[in-house]
Amino acid sequence: MGAARVARGATFSLLACLIAVGSVRAGTVEVQISLPVLQKIDVTGMRRILVGGFRSNDDPVVDIDVEYVNYLRAMLKKRSTFDILDAEAPPLPEQELSAVIQNSSYWKRLGERFSADLIIAGVLNFDRTDKSGFMQEDIISPVTGQRYRRTRYAEREGFNFSVTLYFFKGENGELLYEQHLTEEAVYDGRGTDGLSVLNQLSERSAPEILGVLMPRQKTETRYLFEE
Repeated sequence: MGAARVARGATFSLLACLIAVGSVRAGTVEVQISLPVLQKIDVTGMRRILVGGFRSNDDPVVDIDVEYVNYLRAMLKKRSTFDILDAEAPPLPEQELSAVIQNSSYWKRLGERFSADLIIAGVLNFDRTDKSGFMQEDIISPVTGQRYRRTRYAEREGFNFSVTLYFFKGENGELLYEQHLTEEAVYDGRGTDGLSVLNQLSERSAPEILGVLMPRQKTETRYLFEE
């Protein structure tokens, strides 16, 4: 009886060791892989792009729609292979946005007027909000080296940026794609330069805009099991 108990104990110990070794060996390795992503619309035969026709909210300092059109035009010139027209497109007609978007005759006439294969228009909002308030922060004492938490009042500004882009085919005014993008940021202090923030937040969404027109590479994380 005692011998059998000892044998069972030895077997259990051996299994425990094997399980422990297996747990150590059965680890994972994190790797980054690049995956091809096709563009959202078929741009076969399209070369000339007209940027313009944007609506925006009012801002006391920044001419939001003008500055965004300038950014978008410059970004596409630099990062795409299309011919970006320098012509200033007229503002969107003064009617309900849904009616403007569905007015294929208007976009067709615009395409003919500027000899544009593709027209990008849209609406955007850029808001500044007061984010001041009490916040907690970790402090390390220069005397004791200990870490402690304190509460202090901090002045901060928040910015919210949202844009909806519409891509129209110049040949017939057809709406090919609709894209909605949002970004936000918070900055310490007051008096942050609104134009700089607008360009920074616009830049964050640039890869998504380019992905509508051109194929791109997307990086994703994968986990491989070690043997």
